[in-house]
Amino acid sequence: MNLRKYFLILISALLVTHLFHGLLIGIPLIGIFIWSLPLIIFGYLAYKNPSAKLYQIFGFIILIYFMIFFGRPNASLLSWLELIEIVAVFFVTVYAARERLNVK
Repeated sequence: MNLRKYFLILISALLVTHLFHGLLIGIPLIGIFIWSLPLIIFGYLAYKNPSAKLYQIFGFIILIYFMIFFGRPNASLLSWLELIEIVAVFFVTVYAARERLNVK
């Protein structure tokens, strides 16, 4: 099982979903960029040099994204899709870190 590949696919899907949802509801592009910057950075680092520590740190960062969704009063279908993608990314990061630790 190649969790790195799943991680990169889910990060890309989350970025595309958030971009589409942000443009749909009228979030300024700078807001979308600031929200997406940690995802882009960790996606690049996971592509270049994945490590267990990288996945562990990103697991905590993705929990912050998870907490943001509990403050939304009127969640749309795209909001729920983002939430599902965030949960999936979290599980993949946890298992990818475990896989990296078991390899060494």
